Amino acid sequence: MQSEVIAVLGTLSGALLVGLINYFSNRSVKNHEWRLALARDQVAGRQKLYAEFLVEAQRLVVQAREDKISSLTDLNALNAKFSEVCLVAPQSVIEVAKKLADYAITSHAVQPASEVADFFALKSDFIEAAREDLAKVLSEA
Repeated sequence: MQSEVIAVLGTLSGALLVGLINYFSNRSVKNHEWRLALARDQVAGRQKLYAEFLVEAQRLVVQAREDKISSLTDLNALNAKFSEVCLVAPQSVIEVAKKLADYAITSHAVQPASEVADFFALKSDFIEAAREDLAKVLSEA
C-alpha cells in the first residue's frame, strides 16, 4: 500500500515537472517568435518609409532640373516623409536623411548643378545607413 502511494506520487510529481518544463520552454519559444514577428513588421514598415522618402527626394531633384517648384506646399510630401523618418529612425539615418532632404529642397532654390554626383553620393549614404538600421533591428530580435 505504501509503495503504491509512493509510485503514484512519483508519477504525479514527474508529470508535473515535465508539464512545467514544457510550459516554460513553449513560453520561451513563443516569446522569441513574437519578437521576431515584431522585428519583421518594424523592418517592413521602415523599409517602405525609407523607400518612399528616397523616391520623393529623387523626384524633387529631377523636377528641379526641369523647372522649379511654384509653391512651398510642393515640399509637403518630402517634409512628411522626413518627419516620419525622424520618428522611427536612429540618429545615423536621420543625419543622412537631413542632408538628402536639404539637397532636394535647395536644388529648387539655385540653378541646376552641373554635378549630380553629390546627390548620388548622398543617396548611397542614405541607403547604407538605412540598411544598417534594418539589419540592427533584425539582429536585436
